[in-house]
Amino acid sequence: MTKIVKKKALGRGLSSLLGEKSNVDNLIYTNSKKDWNVVPIDYLSPGPWQVRKNFDENEIKSLSQSIRNHGIFQPIIVISDKVNNDKYIIVAGERRWRAAQLANLHEVPIILRDDLSLEKIVEISLLENLERSDLNPLEEAKGYEDLINKHNYTQEKVAKIFSKSRPYITNFIRMLTLPEEIKSYIIKGKLSVGHARAIINNKKSIEIAREIIKKGLSVRDVERILKNNKQLNNHVQSQDYSDIENDLSNKIGLRTKIIFNKEKKTGSLTINFKNLDQLEFIITRLKKN
Repeated sequence: MTKIVKKKALGRGLSSLLGEKSNVDNLIYTNSKKDWNVVPIDYLSPGPWQVRKNFDENEIKSLSQSIRNHGIFQPIIVISDKVNNDKYIIVAGERRWRAAQLANLHEVPIILRDDLSLEKIVEISLLENLERSDLNPLEEAKGYEDLINKHNYTQEKVAKIFSKSRPYITNFIRMLTLPEEIKSYIIKGKLSVGHARAIINNKKSIEIAREIIKKGLSVRDVERILKNNKQLNNHVQSQDYSDIENDLSNKIGLRTKIIFNKEKKTGSLTINFKNLDQLEFIITRLKKN
């Protein structure tokens, strides 16, 4: 039987949904099985809000073996599929669903929660991923970004939900602006979050990332090199501008850059965005001020 491990609460994100003492366990595990239904496993499909893109194969195999031996005792939380009648979309429990498929189960227990708003579904899905099994840093960052850009959460609210500091949320989201090559190094565990934060604003970030991996440099090594070695740190600018850039980036959650010509006393402010959702987010924030 799959062991249910009680973990510390991840903030108060579900409090508004289920009461002050509620967390993911309170949503998924209920003493009353009258709310459970058993449906064919192929009636379920993953939700588009799932931030986890890579599932650990060994983890799924281990869970599958447990399910094969003892069955599923943890119902999968679903909502009705409005496009396909009598079908369901998974809110929480995709790992169990995948493992059940591997175990060749034909039916799985579910709890139908059509009362959930889209915002709560996204929140619950991310909460479960963070609480049950570690997301890679970029999946975590994408989850935070989606809450902010797609569902109008503020950085302060996201930080409160997940019991994180606001700078923590800001720094994670900023990692999404890194080049794809560096993102792949982070996903593969070749670079740490600390490494990423150290090089995120550097024009030679890819070259530095390769050097980190080649020489096995620590985060402290990288910070010292960037501070003292002008050949690596070609991102020369006034400290005043750097502070302003960081402050702006922290406020809006997107990378900013200031270029100033001292002779002409003119310059530009650039806000980097990756998609139309982020552009709309910037426009909305500017209109509010």
